[in-house]
Amino acid sequence: MLSLGVVCPRAEAQRFGLSVTPSANPVFVSNSLTYLITVTNLGAGAVDAVVTNILPVPSQFVGATNYYQFFNTTYLTNSVVFGLGSLLSGNPAQMTVTVLPTTVGSITDTVLVASVGIGDTNIVSAKVVVQVTNVVTLADLAMTMSGPGLPVITNDLMTYGLTVTNLGPNDAPGVMLTNTLPTGVLFKGIFPLGQPFTTAGSNMFFNLGTLTAGSVTNLVLVVEPTNAGALPFSASVGAPGLTDTNTANNFFTTNILVTNYLSGPLGVTTNSSQTYNAQNGMMEQFVIVTNDSGSAAAAVRVVLTGLTNQLINAVGTNTGNPFVYYLAPLAAGQTGSLLLQYYNPARSPFAFSNAQLNAFALPPVVFSAPKPAGVSSSLNISRIVQLPNGNMLIEWPTVAGRTYTVIYSDSASFSNAMIAPPSITAPANRFQWIDYGPPTTVSVPTNAARLYRVYQNP
Repeated sequence: MLSLGVVCPRAEAQRFGLSVTPSANPVFVSNSLTYLITVTNLGAGAVDAVVTNILPVPSQFVGATNYYQFFNTTYLTNSVVFGLGSLLSGNPAQMTVTVLPTTVGSITDTVLVASVGIGDTNIVSAKVVVQVTNVVTLADLAMTMSGPGLPVITNDLMTYGLTVTNLGPNDAPGVMLTNTLPTGVLFKGIFPLGQPFTTAGSNMFFNLGTLTAGSVTNLVLVVEPTNAGALPFSASVGAPGLTDTNTANNFFTTNILVTNYLSGPLGVTTNSSQTYNAQNGMMEQFVIVTNDSGSAAAAVRVVLTGLTNQLINAVGTNTGNPFVYYLAPLAAGQTGSLLLQYYNPARSPFAFSNAQLNAFALPPVVFSAPKPAGVSSSLNISRIVQLPNGNMLIEWPTVAGRTYTVIYSDSASFSNAMIAPPSITAPANRFQWIDYGPPTTVSVPTNAARLYRVYQNP
């Protein structure tokens, strides 16, 4: 339960934004409880500010941290005072206060932030009520993390998943997930969209609420690593007042390797004019990659810069620029062809030059998977036909707005199955997909023996 009260002694604009977030609610008696306090200067100029945290009663003070410019923190008999000094306009300042509740019931933490300038008495306050319990709850919370399945280059937009599972036997209230980002990794977004969280330094805190026994919660984070190396990502999960029957699986850490490109740019040029494909509504253009580096490339990435239209078959971005892969090895002196697909509402050629193309050698890039993780059962393909130009067309029923993943193989057992990126968002109740070769598949289909499966993503 969170209640906010605002006190403005004068009829003037509120000077401060204030939020107070408890680390758990409810909390088990004598367990650590931390309040994260965030203060933002909403005014036009800098202001000297003081934050006073009146401690909840009954509780025992443990410690406090002031993250803002290392200004003074003072502990009084029943309160903690943070001197923030000059708080710049728009700047957030964060601090924490940690206590141990000593009695079952409800406790109230009160925070006030005030300006101390002459003639400026603007004060904002907030109160947070936390329930303290001694009820023992047995549950096994488990934390896992899934990293990207492809090589990550510095400044790539990268995703990784966090999964929290309550293995029971009881429901777990007030579950808190903590995710720690390594140095040199920028947070860019999260799925599901709108998932609330708070931060303190490199830590992100997610209040997942109550997880019923047997339930699973998944989060996907979007980040941009700016440093190369084996970057340590970690996450942990817990809940106040919970007796976790297996704490060994509460913490998960993994190193995600981020590299630079293996060599300088390879040669890449356009090999056709832009033409409109009435079947898919895209402008299409072939480019040729040439490996004149003197050594073999296990895979090649082609990066496009300065695009004014969306690259539909891009599989990622680097520094905001979309890219595609040539997945087959490219020996020294060898060339490879890729089809680029642009979304251009004008349906006509637009200005594009070879200077906007860059190709780089990469370690092996493998989209292989017998079945991509987190997808439902395969769907019935209602039509498959080889087109006069040798390309393969498949068609299947869809649900508008849902996404689908195509898997292909030259083996009837699908023992060497590969994912055809990117996933497809259905615009209607049926979809036609064409296998035209790179960059979506590893090679141009040469005969009707290539087999396909389609999965609907969650």
